[in-house]
Amino acid sequence: MRLFQFLVTLVLCCTSLLLANVAKARLEADPAASKTPVKIFKYPLVKACADVEADLTLVQGKNGIVTITGTVTNVGKQDYMIDSVAEVIMNLSYAPQYSYAMTGVSKALVSKAFGMLKAGASIDINARYQIPDFISWASAGMKGNARRLFTLRVIKRDMSSYKAGEDCNAENNVIAKMVNYRAVKQ
Repeated sequence: MRLFQFLVTLVLCCTSLLLANVAKARLEADPAASKTPVKIFKYPLVKACADVEADLTLVQGKNGIVTITGTVTNVGKQDYMIDSVAEVIMNLSYAPQYSYAMTGVSKALVSKAFGMLKAGASIDINARYQIPDFISWASAGMKGNARRLFTLRVIKRDMSSYKAGEDCNAENNVIAKMVNYRAVKQ
């Protein structure tokens, strides 16, 4: 009989210890019951959208010829489906102010309309331009007295602004590069 009582007491003690540990484990696993709140990090929702990016290369050639190589690439995750125009524009300025607005010379050299550009796809827009008042290219040791600014830009065909979700980063739709040269005095 003593052995039986001892075994019953042992089983009851073990059961109560086990139940106490289970209750404690539940208490520690429940964030509401914990003394320190559990912070849950929420990842921001990234909306996949189209993003056209302009790139421009200028090569200075003989007799004031500028070879213009432009590329418009959809670097976004979605297809770009807006009626748009990619165009290269040239602006002129002279020393000493180098003001494009003051000179007032601006010319669209080439434009290319497009309506859809799949994600990862590109279109090229190329031109050649001969500077009419050209004497020589300005080197590092010789200052030029004229500048031509070549700009590749992508705009909506209706000239409206981009709405949210149409282009992830409309700021990379324009790129401009400049050439310095010596010009016949005007």
